[in-house]
Amino acid sequence: MTGIPAWVGPTIAISLAIIAASFLVMGGVALVAGLGLRKHSRAARDQLAKFAADGKAVTARLKGELDGFADLSTEARAKLRGAIDTVDGRLRDLDALVEVLQQEAEETALDVAAFVRTVRRSGAVIGAVKRALRSRRGARG
Repeated sequence: MTGIPAWVGPTIAISLAIIAASFLVMGGVALVAGLGLRKHSRAARDQLAKFAADGKAVTARLKGELDGFADLSTEARAKLRGAIDTVDGRLRDLDALVEVLQQEAEETALDVAAFVRTVRRSGAVIGAVKRALRSRRGARG
């Protein structure tokens, strides 16, 4: 028993060569796949860059629109505040006018009442004078 048969050595060598060749093939496949992924990752990166640029453009436009709406709202608030102040001033003027008109109406009503009282008194005096004149004429004739 001399040990290992003679065919084992060459068989092991052939097996190792086949294993090495298969590792080389796997490495080549991995290299080709890596290069293909690199090419696809560049394309994906370019697409992502385009999407990012579009997103920035949309964001900039939306920011401009929102700034415009904010400016418009500020202007509208300022105009509304001015209109409210104008209406408030006019209402105060109208209140003062109504107050003056009410005082004038009260004074006029008092003047009319005094005039009516005077007319009634004058009417009573005139009526008494007429009665006195009639009674004198009746006594004369």
